Amino acid sequence: MTVLAYLSGRADPRRPGLPETQVAFLKAVAARDMHVLGAGWPFHKESPQEGPVPLPIASWRSLRAWARARQVAGFTRDGLRRLGDGSTVITGSCGLDLLVAVGRLEQVKTVVALGPVCRRPKWPGVRLVTVIGIRDGLSRAMHLAPADVSVPCGHLGYLTCPRTRSVVRRVLAE
Repeated sequence: MTVLAYLSGRADPRRPGLPETQVAFLKAVAARDMHVLGAGWPFHKESPQEGPVPLPIASWRSLRAWARARQVAGFTRDGLRRLGDGSTVITGSCGLDLLVAVGRLEQVKTVVALGPVCRRPKWPGVRLVTVIGIRDGLSRAMHLAPADVSVPCGHLGYLTCPRTRSVVRRVLAE
């Protein structure tokens, strides 16, 4: 069984469990043979679910998590041990850059980046699909490579955009 995980910034470092919208998205796109990691991966095995956080505070905290990952990516490396071979990681916003901080991704087969805000990494043996919203000025400004797929949403709309779900389901089925 392959693993499906989600990685983005941490809006509430005391409660790094995935918010309901992220868990629902993963369950909606996962293939039948996939196990969804929804309990705060890669930060803790089990952790309280993140609650609502105002956007300015969430952005600041995500930036701090990104800066910490640039210094020591150990929290992510530990989390990667929980992935089995052939796993898929869906990233949101700075999540792709958090994976870049890790470097090698031996267990990961596919990365789907929703609204990435970093350069396009090169990982031998890892398929990377970038999905950027046509109204996502942040990702369009920060991700210098063209999108593999464009969808009709802004930076905070990927998880509720039907086209995004369709694209991710198709990628996971390939």
